[in-house]
Amino acid sequence: MGKEMKGYFVGPMPVGEFLQEFLPTSQIPDYDPSSFNFVAGTFSDMISVKNEEHTYKPFMSTPAHTTINTITPFAPQLSFVDTHNHPDTQNCSKIDSAVFNIKPDICVYPDGREPSLRNCDVSATEIIVEFKWSYSHNAFCDPSGVDSVISRMEKGMDMLGQIMSYTAAQLSTQFHTHAFSLLIVRDRACIIRWDREGAIVTSAIDYNNEPHLADFFHHYAQVSPEMRGVDTSVTLASNEEASIARSSLNIPNTTRMLKVDVPNAKGSGSLTLIFPQPAMKSHSPVGRWTRACPAFDLVNKKVVMFKDSWQVSLPNVLLEGETYKLLKLHKVSHIANCIAYHDVPPSIPQQSTQTAKFGCAQWASPHLPLTPHTLHRLVLDIVGTKLTDFESSCQLVMSVRDALIGAYLF
Repeated sequence: MGKEMKGYFVGPMPVGEFLQEFLPTSQIPDYDPSSFNFVAGTFSDMISVKNEEHTYKPFMSTPAHTTINTITPFAPQLSFVDTHNHPDTQNCSKIDSAVFNIKPDICVYPDGREPSLRNCDVSATEIIVEFKWSYSHNAFCDPSGVDSVISRMEKGMDMLGQIMSYTAAQLSTQFHTHAFSLLIVRDRACIIRWDREGAIVTSAIDYNNEPHLADFFHHYAQVSPEMRGVDTSVTLASNEEASIARSSLNIPNTTRMLKVDVPNAKGSGSLTLIFPQPAMKSHSPVGRWTRACPAFDLVNKKVVMFKDSWQVSLPNVLLEGETYKLLKLHKVSHIANCIAYHDVPPSIPQQSTQTAKFGCAQWASPHLPLTPHTLHRLVLDIVGTKLTDFESSCQLVMSVRDALIGAYLF
């Protein structure tokens, strides 16, 4: 996975500019600069150990497993949990006939979301921190001239794939516009901001002598959920709403149910949908990331098809909802009826994808061309079945025939 995405990283972004751009203190209500007190040598006990396995003890307090001594004073609103030997057993599933284990070194949870067990929960964590003690495992480097920000070392590329898989699992089980993670290699740290266009990585931080790592957590703990990357347009369904939807969708009573509003394609108003939390995927974090599932329409009391995806945002690319509208206008047959759709407006500027925007920055090392994306949602009035679930060869052929007719007429 690391080799697949190495061209989608933009960096190294100066860390001070990174913090001011993505976690600005101007957006923190009643921010008090005097509340941040960093002293050089704060992390001395941690960086003096001999190997990675010994970093956790000085990093963690005892006997409680949830608090990290050196970080907590800077971000008391967050919970830091050692999960390096406690994989996610709730969200992980068999993917491609292999068990996809997720066990980052540290999972950071917002206040009140820390799981009752020590096991990692990628559906709730907001920041994933990974440690390595050999510089050969560093996924990033300070480029010179035309070099990429991505390391050319094999172990570094493996490390890149590892942190990418963690972020992919996190973003696939949550509704986020972006996410942050950290890679700490001995006495150096990099902060990464991920979105569907790619990732922006900071310059290396000498975190024991420089305040930027501590300042990152200090900012993050105080900014709004939207600034952290939480898509607040998706909320948790009430117990009553969830119960009705589970019954209509015929899914287990333990399934976590979410709620979203999508504006009607015709007239005013919107549909309120209740749908299950998405399952974890092992795909690259970059791209459309289409998530489609049956959902219960609370307004019309019926099951519909809900689709959430990051579409390419270019002048010559028609939105999917507009495409359905055009197909219906031309009376193309065998096309589902799109009853609601919209581009999801960002709550704040930082919720828009940012990677392509900074791809041409003076500090950006060479990378692949980056394509702008925007979040798009639509609702169809019919729920299809998988093409592999056909009852006869005739039904399969007829399905393909109908699709070809629709494509030809369009």
